[in-house]
Amino acid sequence: MTIWLFALLLTAIACATLYYAGAGRRVNAAASTADATQEHFRAQLRAIETDAAMGRLGAAEAVAARGELAREVLRHKASDGPRGGTRLAVWLPVILVAAISLATYAWLGRPDLPAEPLASRVAAEGEVTLESAIETIEARLAQAPDDLRGWTVIAPAYMQLGRYADAVNALRKVNELGTPTADTLTDLAEALMMQQGGSVEGEPLELLQRSHALDPTHVRSLYYVAGEETRAGQYEAAIRDWNALLKLSKGGEPWVVTAQNGLAFAEQGLNPSAAISAEPDQAQIDAMVDGLAARLTAEGGTIDEWTQLVRSRLVQGRTDEAQAAYDAARKAYPDAAERNELDGVAADNGLVAR
Repeated sequence: MTIWLFALLLTAIACATLYYAGAGRRVNAAASTADATQEHFRAQLRAIETDAAMGRLGAAEAVAARGELAREVLRHKASDGPRGGTRLAVWLPVILVAAISLATYAWLGRPDLPAEPLASRVAAEGEVTLESAIETIEARLAQAPDDLRGWTVIAPAYMQLGRYADAVNALRKVNELGTPTADTLTDLAEALMMQQGGSVEGEPLELLQRSHALDPTHVRSLYYVAGEETRAGQYEAAIRDWNALLKLSKGGEPWVVTAQNGLAFAEQGLNPSAAISAEPDQAQIDAMVDGLAARLTAEGGTIDEWTQLVRSRLVQGRTDEAQAAYDAARKAYPDAAERNELDGVAADNGLVAR
């Protein structure tokens, strides 16, 4: 009932406004115009009398001039008389507007519906989300399974949503339908690694080696290959590939520190005596890293400190602790824009966002 009273009130206000605008009320400007018109007629009459007195008009001509002026005054009075037709012309549209408005709302309106949140209204108007975009592309691919561009577009979207099995399928299609490149092979290897919980063993390593063979200067594949060689104890190959990778650096890349640490670890592995002599220093480093981890866990810290901790754990080979540190850092810094370097380190080393 309240909504109807509100609608009637608004309609009444609108109708009153229309009537006031069109009813032809005399305001100050109209009164001023009427006074000016009367003064004009008086001036004309005085002019006629003056001309007659000065002999410029004869008696007959003066009578004719007065008669013409009288007729002009009568015509003006007739045109300014009662305007019943005008009032009808004003009231009729006002009544029609009110009747049509109320009838239309009674037919189409739903005052019983609750207010809808803005977010729902925006979504209802067709807001494009990542999920809806994926559904659209999937529908097109179902009709055209050989659409290379469609598979290329949808694969990274699957990776972003953590749908690694779908990403693997899409990237296999990309490599089947197009000519495999170092990038497409490495993309497939990374999707398989994510599906395997970060492990490079098996098909991912084979794909990375193929990628490196296609392009020896391909940074991503060389990074993974060198890291797996180091883990497997193939220190000579690891030293060769870490050095090759560092030569490709232009300075400042997020993987440089990890590559330098990987090279140092491989060199120590190749020369056990050097590793023994370095044991005290390594123990000190481990103690420092543990101290950093304890402080960040207890007190928190900057994003750079969290990134340093994750890198250090990876160099130590303590992947589970690196993953735990990465999880803690993501909670401390939920804004992805602040975690660019950290997320890059995590992705390069198979850590999973969860």
